[in-house]
Amino acid sequence: YEFAHKDDYTRTYGMLKEGTVLYDDPTAFELEEFAKVLKPDLMGAGVKEKYVFHKMGVPFRQMHSWDYSGPYHGVDGFAVFARDMDIAINSPTWDLMETPWS
Repeated sequence: YEFAHKDDYTRTYGMLKEGTVLYDDPTAFELEEFAKVLKPDLMGAGVKEKYVFHKMGVPFRQMHSWDYSGPYHGVDGFAVFARDMDIAINSPTWDLMETPWS
């Protein structure tokens, strides 16, 4: 169990809405295949996932390491989160590349 504690899956599934995907500890290959199928508009995960999605042209935010920004909790954190999402989505670099499924 990479997610945390053994019972976290059971506790978490009850809170997820229909259509939510919880993908725990995938490989880079699995992430790339996942993105080809689901074609996400935005991805948020950890540092090891970042480069897979950047390579594919998918805007990405590192969610649980505050090396670059954050923290995202509370009212003040939400403003930081909104700013970081805007930067990720509206970066002019996305105009310079095409996603593999385009």
